[in-house]
Amino acid sequence: MRNPHPDFYAALVNARERGIVPRKLVSITGRSHTTGELVAPVSFWSENDDEDITVTSGLTGDTSTRLFFGGINLVVSPIPRVASLTIQTVTVTAGQISPAIQTVVRGSNIRQAKVEIWDALLDPASRLLVAPPELVWLGEVDGSPIETPPVGGNGSVKINTKSDAISMLTRKNPAKSSAEEQKRRQGDEWNKYAGAVKNWKPNWGQDD
Repeated sequence: MRNPHPDFYAALVNARERGIVPRKLVSITGRSHTTGELVAPVSFWSENDDEDITVTSGLTGDTSTRLFFGGINLVVSPIPRVASLTIQTVTVTAGQISPAIQTVVRGSNIRQAKVEIWDALLDPASRLLVAPPELVWLGEVDGSPIETPPVGGNGSVKINTKSDAISMLTRKNPAKSSAEEQKRRQGDEWNKYAGAVKNWKPNWGQDD
């Protein structure tokens, strides 16, 4: 278990006297519809304004500054903290009219996309971050239904995610065992003649 940043921990300890403003930060990294390559993560947070925030990636461990889009009615379900090997889930809900959300769910392929979630604390007076955000969730997308609103209503996107490390223990390989799929692996031609070979009928124990 990681120890929180000292300033982050101090803000929690002093919350009764000084108060804190908790916020959630979310990044989703999908793949290109055409090439299948990873695209740049799209990030948003539960604040009204867009903000450049420095975070540590749960995927690479690198620290970088990302633009987090605000004003999207972001709601993140409670983050489960368990010691078992059961697959945990977290749901990310946001308004579907946001350009950032449309970029995520329509502009890229988010099937099994990586989802990073951080906890952030703002100072009640200055509304500035009291410490670097703490990574609290690393998962992958498990469906992203778009709810169609009634006339005059506002629709939403509900992105279901499951814990990344534990789900990999039970996940099936999504790649198909075809020649086309194999070629994507740096030109691997293992299945080049699979279609023809499956129809061969050798005469075992006999000379040709």
